[in-house]
Amino acid sequence: MALNKLVVVKVSILLFLVGITVQVNAAVSELIETNEYKSGNGKACCDLCACTRSIPPQCRCLDTKDSCHSACKSCRCTRSYPPTCQCMDIDDFCYKPCIQQMI
Repeated sequence: MALNKLVVVKVSILLFLVGITVQVNAAVSELIETNEYKSGNGKACCDLCACTRSIPPQCRCLDTKDSCHSACKSCRCTRSYPPTCQCMDIDDFCYKPCIQQMI
């Protein structure tokens, strides 16, 4: 009887710790995937933009950089160092190429 209670307590503690780990992992992932790595330079640009042929078009920037442009609402970054980030926004236009803005 006492052995069963001990097993129940150990399983309960294990499940509690797993739950905390999942919540912390989800919070960290959300922080990394949102605007944590946005650049503050204010220049939205995109060198590789893909659009559908629909009207209006649905366009998405496929550039991967070390940060997302400042106009990006949904930025996803890898957990690597340095991170590689990609803007996940879908717009009805493409931003100007970044190469033109450097000149």
